[in-house]
Amino acid sequence: MMTTSETMQSLPGRFQARLAGNLQAVIQFRLTGEDGGQWFMMIGGGDCSVHEGSHESPDSVITMRASDFVGINDGTVDPVSCFWGGLISLEGSVDAVFALPSIMGWL
Repeated sequence: MMTTSETMQSLPGRFQARLAGNLQAVIQFRLTGEDGGQWFMMIGGGDCSVHEGSHESPDSVITMRASDFVGINDGTVDPVSCFWGGLISLEGSVDAVFALPSIMGWL
């Protein structure tokens, strides 16, 4: 099983620019529990980058357990079930967040 940091670092390689289209967003991840932390993802111009820490003005903020986030990325946790099960909290714009499962290959 990958660590949260390894999972976050793998995201730019999973990014599918053709599916992202003209999407431009900064998404803050607040991952709780063991191996948690804060990272933000910047999507725009057909590119995706991930940085550790907090962004001063993200478009969206996702709060969830680090273990669930790692599970979504390795395919053992369903992101839709996590969301509808109340395991993911969203703040700000939901458009970019709802695009993540397809552009990151989570479905």
